[in-house]
Amino acid sequence: MKESNLAKKAGQAVNDYHMIAEGDHVLLGISGGIDSISLVSLLAYRLTHMPVAYHLHPLMIDNFNGESPEMNNDIARLGEFILAKTGLELEVYRMPLVEYILHTDKEKILPSNICFKCAQIRRSTLFRIAMERGYGKVALGHHKDDIVETILLNLFYKREASAMLPRLPLFGGKLELIRPLAYLEKQHLVSYVAELGAPVVPERCPAKLVRKQSEMRREKVRGLIARLSKEVPGLKNNIFASFRNPKPDYMLDKLFDPHTRGTGKRP
Repeated sequence: MKESNLAKKAGQAVNDYHMIAEGDHVLLGISGGIDSISLVSLLAYRLTHMPVAYHLHPLMIDNFNGESPEMNNDIARLGEFILAKTGLELEVYRMPLVEYILHTDKEKILPSNICFKCAQIRRSTLFRIAMERGYGKVALGHHKDDIVETILLNLFYKREASAMLPRLPLFGGKLELIRPLAYLEKQHLVSYVAELGAPVVPERCPAKLVRKQSEMRREKVRGLIARLSKEVPGLKNNIFASFRNPKPDYMLDKLFDPHTRGTGKRP
């Protein structure tokens, strides 16, 4: 898919969910992976083809606190690419997150919870930086595959009908988390980044050797979607659309009285 077509689909999501307005300052969470590279590239491309003027601020959190030569080299190469492609300077925020995760009290952070805790800290750091600087939006590179997988994970393992929202107000509306790639599929982003020749940053965290249960669950769901997509045309689009066009009158909570089954119990 051409860059212009990808940017158009991203623009549709931005417009449909009113993600970015005139004059907005958007902090872009850059991990160095395919998704975040697509995010900064497509939003910058759209900016040059739209009458709306907004401000993009790509920021990458260096979990190694600048103490990993390999990571420093990766970040430098990525920064050079982003500057050449978009004209934007990649800001690097360094913090000893890997050291903290690996050496903290094991009773506080279990091996199965390492990745979740790391992601939580990085995201809260992005939110804090955005609010300190007066930026109203934080953008992440989640795409349609992420959203559909999350829907099924919540159905299968949490017993709830909920999704990953393209736009999520936070802290009483003081900040918004947006996902401009919500309409784009992973396969298209993989091809796009390959064509750009972007220097994708590999996973370097030593804690990644411990796979958490939720990651294995997501892999199972991803495999299920891949298998069913061969038999059901437009499966991902159908699941995505079903949560955008729900029928409240046909949900099982209609007329259900939870008091008949005891406090706190689910049907």
